[in-house]
Amino acid sequence: MHTILVVDDEPVLVDFVKEALSSEGYHIETALNGAQAIETARKIFPDIALLDYYLPDINGVEVLKKLRENDEGVQVLMLTGFNDVPTAFEAMRNGAADYILKPFDIGMLKLCIAKVAEKISLRNQIRLLSKETARRYGESEFILCPSPKMMKVYELAAQVAQTNDTTALILGESGSGKEHVAKFIHHSSARKSKPFVELNCAAIPENLLEAELFGYEPGAFTDARSKKIGLFEYADGGTLFLDEIGDMPLSTQAKILRAIETKTFRRVGGLRDLKSDVRIIAATNKDLALAIEEGKFREDLYYRLQVVPIEVPPLRERPEDVLQLADFFLTNFCQTMRKRLELSEEAYEALLGYHWKGNARELKNVMERAVIVAPNGEKIRPEHLALGVRRKRVEAPPPAPAFKEPLMKEEREPALEANFCLREYLENIERKLILEALQRTDGNQLRAAKLLGIERHVLRYQMKKLGIQVKGEHAE
Repeated sequence: MHTILVVDDEPVLVDFVKEALSSEGYHIETALNGAQAIETARKIFPDIALLDYYLPDINGVEVLKKLRENDEGVQVLMLTGFNDVPTAFEAMRNGAADYILKPFDIGMLKLCIAKVAEKISLRNQIRLLSKETARRYGESEFILCPSPKMMKVYELAAQVAQTNDTTALILGESGSGKEHVAKFIHHSSARKSKPFVELNCAAIPENLLEAELFGYEPGAFTDARSKKIGLFEYADGGTLFLDEIGDMPLSTQAKILRAIETKTFRRVGGLRDLKSDVRIIAATNKDLALAIEEGKFREDLYYRLQVVPIEVPPLRERPEDVLQLADFFLTNFCQTMRKRLELSEEAYEALLGYHWKGNARELKNVMERAVIVAPNGEKIRPEHLALGVRRKRVEAPPPAPAFKEPLMKEEREPALEANFCLREYLENIERKLILEALQRTDGNQLRAAKLLGIERHVLRYQMKKLGIQVKGEHAE
């Protein structure tokens, strides 16, 4: 049962909301002003706060800040006046989960509360699953990255784990933690008691990859003197993680697709099909859509794998994780090398200021070197990290797509009139941009996506959301 704190200076509204939400099974506490809300929150630590912006004593955003100082996990829904867009934006910038316009429909309020409650439950589940995952394959091998971006990744991964055999495609830069997410899915699923088997497709020669995956029969080729069980067979009931799948040869891709769809495979040199119940999780740092265009990756396999695409953000975009991971690696290496070390404040600053092109894998290597060279019993200083001249460069923002002509003619700034709707205004601009990009590329979605500077799957999602349809040979 979730606890909700309702804060509004209108007693009639507070009582109405309390009665309505109590009937849904929530525990409701109330406050009629900001000071009372802050004091109540310190005592009960609510899961959700329904907070009016205009309070008689304190600005609602100031109350929001105090609530999040008390408990950064509290989900705050800000109540604002109709079309009070600047107020809503200010609340969102300061950590509000969402905003609700007054006057509101009680049914919509219940729906909004239910969505936030589901998010809280899922995050609590993630924390429990992460403890179970750490217990299963070692505390020294697992850490839950706390940044908001990674929490969204875990939320999606946990949803995949709840299914039995849904495939997932994990995308991200090299070293960003794709294997970490794949292990989280496996050890959080009903398959956790069965094997988690991983294979780097780029590390196995093409002529050996098929035998590694499916095994072989005696006499299948020279030196095949006995039967060999492949990874599909070994991972039966568990998870097969195919890393760097973008480097898999086309001939093997066809057999992987068949194995996923039929849950059967055939050993090299074998004459009969064998069954294997395996969940496939694939990962790549390559643009598979571009590989499809170049004829290097099967489109049917791509769509079969990316039932649930999960994108792991690079480490430089989640500074909250840098120090958490650094301390994690430091603890592990100190235990291994039997040293007692800690990071100095200057070292923390150096870690935060670095660009981390190699992501978490690079950070791990940096911390290993620091533990090796730093004198036992002292603090790790920036020189022990050896970041040196590789400190973060100030990079120019990525250039806008190079068009001979602008995609749209300059539009006048919108007037914030009484009936102005920011969402409709932005959707209208987005629709015009997408339609013009599709027109310039004769409906080719890959080229249109490049023109707009987004991935093709993002373009398709936006087209579906906005109801844009393209007819003709380039519709896919």
